[in-house]
Amino acid sequence: MIKFFRKIRQNLLSEGKTGKYFKYAIGEIILVVIGILIALGINNWNEENKINKTRTLKLSQIKSDLRADVVSLEEGILTKEKEIATLKNYHDRLSQSNASIDTLDKIVYTEFVGTIRIGFSGFNNITYNSMVQSGELGILSDDLIKDLSNLNILQQKSINSHNDHWEIYLKRSQSFNANYPVKGKLHVIGGGPLGDYLREHRDEKNFIVSFNEVFLAKMLMYNQNLVQHKNILEITKAILKNHFAE
Repeated sequence: MIKFFRKIRQNLLSEGKTGKYFKYAIGEIILVVIGILIALGINNWNEENKINKTRTLKLSQIKSDLRADVVSLEEGILTKEKEIATLKNYHDRLSQSNASIDTLDKIVYTEFVGTIRIGFSGFNNITYNSMVQSGELGILSDDLIKDLSNLNILQQKSINSHNDHWEIYLKRSQSFNANYPVKGKLHVIGGGPLGDYLREHRDEKNFIVSFNEVFLAKMLMYNQNLVQHKNILEITKAILKNHFAE
């Protein structure tokens, strides 16, 4: 088409028709501009289409992550509630008027579980974190970005809190287990005569105080974790409802 206009312009110039020449020149410029605008429009459409596909994929992945968190959090909350109930049972038995050192012995050496049962595998925020790092977060709506950001902050606070409480509990638990080894567990002298000697010649006051420290650290960790996870669960469900119609 452009070659056609150029040929006409050349003929007009050779025939001395300057006025018509300028009209055709202007027409050629307009044609070029229209072509550029069409090309830009197609490029913008392709780019927007690409962004829309990426947005749809990321929203689907975020929705899947949030759903997985709901399941994991609900399971973890049930586990923590059961563990807290067990700890409360120990507390009630040890607080009774007829409680004795034998009561504590039975709990420590036959019932108390030193490990922590969280029942929670961690938050599913890989999609969100990868979008933050890649700069793709801007393709989401402002409201969703704000809600996901606030949720991520709460998740991180929960992780940090758990790690802090876990470190305190671990130190107290290791110290208690070293001084008062339990039969059948992985202690060098736990099940032999030396272990029996330690139990027979222990400082009972320190034994009670040390277990109380372990107990309180474990109870505090579960309670704190439970409150935080219930809050995060509520917010996660709200995001699914408000942004994903669930």
